Amino acid sequence: MSRVETVVHREPWEVSARLAELQLTIEGLLRVRSIAIAASADATPFHPANAAGTFSYHYGTFALRKEYVGKNWRVERPDGVEAIVNEKLKARVVFANVDIACDDELKPKPRSRKGAGAERVCMGNLFDSLPEYAPAQPEGWATFYLMVDPRGAAELTRPVVKNNTFTGWIERNYLSNGEDLDLDGKRLPLDDDDIADGFDPEVVRK
Repeated sequence: MSRVETVVHREPWEVSARLAELQLTIEGLLRVRSIAIAASADATPFHPANAAGTFSYHYGTFALRKEYVGKNWRVERPDGVEAIVNEKLKARVVFANVDIACDDELKPKPRSRKGAGAERVCMGNLFDSLPEYAPAQPEGWATFYLMVDPRGAAELTRPVVKNNTFTGWIERNYLSNGEDLDLDGKRLPLDDDDIADGFDPEVVRK
């Protein structure tokens, strides 16, 4: 199987050009990032332990839709995964809290387990081996994640989801290393359980 090196766009001009192809912008995605980070900061010691991550995920998903749903993008929930979708481009975008973003050495991992739904919607991204290489992709849907870490670093990345986590990266677009946010060098206390596609709800009859 022929392989291509994972594409990493680091410079603002190349990221902007790529996002324009996807009918997205750096500025718009960073507004989403900032809303998610601000929401996570609302968690107090009296909230549940996973509140910061939950707030970030809910408001990040809300902000992503508020920013882009309209002419080109619409709301989609494939297999329980909350997303936006562009039918013309055959592209989806999902919000995710990750441990680290925009780092060449340390690859982003989700702060909660990704369920079977996430794995299914990323099937179009699938390859079977090295995280730095992928086979040439067939025509089909591409699923991107807006990944935000506790420092406020953010990237728009097309990952492979397997075994409840990201196992490979086909394309990475670095949006910010977080230095544009005034967090005084602090990492916000994001916890697990930032997404709801990793469990099956239990229905109990009354």
